[in-house]
Amino acid sequence: MAATPNASAAPPESAPPTIEQIRTARDQSNFQSAAEMLCELAEQSDADLSVDFVLLARAAKGQLDAKQIDNLYLQAVHSLARRKPDPDLVAQRLLIRTSAANHFAATHQDDQVAKVLVPALDELAEATPPPANTLQPLIKLAMRAAWSALNQQRPGDAEALYGRIVDYTARTGASDAVGSDRALAMLGLGWATAMQPDRMPAAAKRLQQFIDAYPSHADAANAAAMRIQCLLKADDTEAVELAIADLLQRWPSSRSADQIVLKTLASDPPDQTSPLWDSLLHWVVRQGQPQQWSADLISQALLFAGPALPPPRFDVLLKRLAAEDKTGQRIAVLLHDSAERGSSGFAEQIAATLISGDLVESTRMARESACRWAGRTGRWSMLALAAESTGLNTADERRSVHVDRLFAEALTQTDRGAKAAEWWAHVVDHHGATDFATLLRCAESAVAHADVAEAARRLQRVRTALGDEASKSSGVQVALVDLLAGDLSVRQVDLTGARSLYERVVRSPDATPALRGRAQWMIGETHLMQRQFAKAIDDYRKVEGLDPEGPFVAASLVQAGKSFEQLGLTREAGDCYSALLGRFADSSYATEARRRMAVLPGAARSASGGSKNDSPAVDSPDDAASYHSPSLRR
Repeated sequence: MAATPNASAAPPESAPPTIEQIRTARDQSNFQSAAEMLCELAEQSDADLSVDFVLLARAAKGQLDAKQIDNLYLQAVHSLARRKPDPDLVAQRLLIRTSAANHFAATHQDDQVAKVLVPALDELAEATPPPANTLQPLIKLAMRAAWSALNQQRPGDAEALYGRIVDYTARTGASDAVGSDRALAMLGLGWATAMQPDRMPAAAKRLQQFIDAYPSHADAANAAAMRIQCLLKADDTEAVELAIADLLQRWPSSRSADQIVLKTLASDPPDQTSPLWDSLLHWVVRQGQPQQWSADLISQALLFAGPALPPPRFDVLLKRLAAEDKTGQRIAVLLHDSAERGSSGFAEQIAATLISGDLVESTRMARESACRWAGRTGRWSMLALAAESTGLNTADERRSVHVDRLFAEALTQTDRGAKAAEWWAHVVDHHGATDFATLLRCAESAVAHADVAEAARRLQRVRTALGDEASKSSGVQVALVDLLAGDLSVRQVDLTGARSLYERVVRSPDATPALRGRAQWMIGETHLMQRQFAKAIDDYRKVEGLDPEGPFVAASLVQAGKSFEQLGLTREAGDCYSALLGRFADSSYATEARRRMAVLPGAARSASGGSKNDSPAVDSPDDAASYHSPSLRR
């Protein structure tokens, strides 16, 4: 007869493992078996096994693989969730959740940390009194997890954690236990909400709550600036203006104030009748700290405040901007925009200060940019005044070749010819300028104002440059040089040679109508100098056909009139003056035409009965030695 099995020998296969068996396996370091049995028991039992899961996870660390350890901690948390919290076990439950959260934090599973801590904080809110030994570690861990969530662009997790910390302190009054973390939690809650595009009104409200609670906090100004951005995104224009005004009044020296002002002025300057305009203007003029401003903000402040800036403020801002503008671009934009907005006088004040060279801190490019603006807008008198006050100081390395070139051009444009000749020579000799335009301008000034030998040397240098670049030289450049050479021949009283050069220009197919007209006028001038009045008249009459709208048509009419006077043909002279006054009444030659008409013997005087006028245009060829030709570019 077979023996009957002992009922206590082994449990049936369907019976779950007991907690004693699991703990025995754990104590005997049989961790794999213990883990399998504990998970099996958890599936078949409603008992709270969280403590055993945590103890096993700690004991098996380094013995089981990482995923198994993660699962043990997750099972511990799930086990807690199966049962309603027991007020007597709150401290234990929080300790278990904290242990699990610490594990996931240590293994950089930050999303799991948030999932573990949110219900822990919910349970903490229900604990009365709060468990002192677990409160602060839990809050610290939650703050770190929330900060990680913000940095990892998980604003939902950050909001959940920060929100529960703020709510807990608000309900329980446990701000002393939370300490400074409450302020950071309020700020983090506002920031996390602001990171969610559809939560702008709520974010603005939460940031305002932080500002009201901690107005002296180091981040209060930053929170105010973030609140302004939220209000902007929420299209609450009225609230935006009030928020900006509040920021500028309460934190005028903050970096946030600088940034808000810059963004407001650069993107959408307010209506000058609005309260915001007054707030911004007051801040720029009186409150902001220029030594802390960026170059962009300084540019906008100068453009925005303009003439309202008191002299000391203006000096500080411009000095800073000029010292930092390495490329000159900021100065160029500031001058252009100031003039475009109707503040030309203020733009001239900025330019004049920089052009003068009085700002020793200014970069070369900042000064050059101001000079270029003055030249581009035809403010030659400003440049000429600076050139005369500066002087040709070769030791001043703060002047670039472009600045000196503009100074020379300004002196030329304002009829300071002798001084201009010195500056053009300085540009060529000191700066080593070799471009054709500068060499031509230098030679032109020398021909008009230097001695003949110097003029010849300058002209030869232009011809050499023209020959060196023969393949690149245009017919216009050749014509310009021939025209200038003709002017030098006039000064050397070589009138025949001068005419030959001028005739080459007239025949040149590449010369412009203006150059041909001037060359033809000069041919007439050479005949007039030689008292060949009939030939001069014929040459003057050809000018209009070459350049009908050019400036030398009026000049030719007055010179032809003088020639007719020399021949005693006063009626024809009067016709020339009348034609000039009828067509060119506003020209510089009209005044002389009126004067000469006034002294003609009669309006209808015949050629045979007339007498020569007593005021000839040129009395002798010797006058050619002091002849100064008009500018080649006029």
